[in-house]
Amino acid sequence: MEKIKNMVKGMKRKTYSKVVELRSRKIRKKRRILLPLTVLFLCLAVLCILECARDDIYIAKESTVKEIISSEAVIVKNERVINAPAEGKIELMVKAGERVRVNAPLFKVVADVDKKQLLEREMDELKRKLENIKKAGNDLKLQNEAAIEMIEKSIKLQEKKLQEVESTIFSPMAGVISFNVDGYEYLLVPEKVSSLDYEDIENIKATGSEQTFQEIVKTNQAVMKIVDSLTLEVVAKWDGPNLKIGEKYTIRFPEHDLEIKTRLRELSETKKTAVFSVQEVPFELLDKRKSRVEIVVRTHNGIGVPVSALVDDKGQEGVLLFFDGKLIFKPVKVIAKDDKNAIVEGVKLGDRVVVKRGLIWSLLRRI
Repeated sequence: MEKIKNMVKGMKRKTYSKVVELRSRKIRKKRRILLPLTVLFLCLAVLCILECARDDIYIAKESTVKEIISSEAVIVKNERVINAPAEGKIELMVKAGERVRVNAPLFKVVADVDKKQLLEREMDELKRKLENIKKAGNDLKLQNEAAIEMIEKSIKLQEKKLQEVESTIFSPMAGVISFNVDGYEYLLVPEKVSSLDYEDIENIKATGSEQTFQEIVKTNQAVMKIVDSLTLEVVAKWDGPNLKIGEKYTIRFPEHDLEIKTRLRELSETKKTAVFSVQEVPFELLDKRKSRVEIVVRTHNGIGVPVSALVDDKGQEGVLLFFDGKLIFKPVKVIAKDDKNAIVEGVKLGDRVVVKRGLIWSLLRRI
């Protein structure tokens, strides 16, 4: 009996010892998994911080900054409005944006459509008769010559009658076709540019709508206009920044992502306007009357840094350089700047300039 009890106690001890053995193994296994994960997480965190810190550093380099005057401007072109000579049905012979030469046919106005069709049928018949007679033999040469002369006179008479029914209008000048007739063609002309002032520019609408009309037009109704593609002037508001008459300037049209080369022709301090001449009309400005413009006054080249890198230290403008793990305040002189970049004196090529002011900015300042 005693032997059996001892055997049972021994078995219990062995069973308990095995349970303890299993628990310790599980704990060690968890530690083996958690430790690499923790190390991996810390490495990723360090990499993220270093990546963010790299974004906070700007390497100073050669840059260009353009000094710009933003203004509202009026587009002035040499234009000629073409009116219908009589009432009737219109037949267009050109399209919007098409370039035409002097005396190019633009459109026809038919006063009596039925009469025109009748005259055209009679003329076609006369032309067929004339062709048949010319193909005939020479047996009746004298009679044929007389018949030919009579038919040719009849054709000329029909053509004259047709001209009375149908009027063809020809272009009085070379240029580009536009159907946007808005009434400014008699106000915004090169001859009147000097009389435009600040208030005139404010009251002019940006652009008119393309003219739409029915097939039937009235006498003297505006049908289209010809725009001289070699003459354009930009009249901009001007409040005194340094500009020189005769100098060349680049004018931007942000709305159209367009830049054009111009020459300053006139300045008026009393009217607060500047007149720029252009030698060619861009297609984007063909129907444009008014637009926001950016006049590039001058271009500055030098060492550039982002505007966000500029800081003020007790009234002194400068930048913070990141050097040997430390931040050093460096006074600078700003030569020119725009919305993004600044040209400065006091910074060398390759200098590491701090540009952000977030968490990384705070961390760097504690180094």
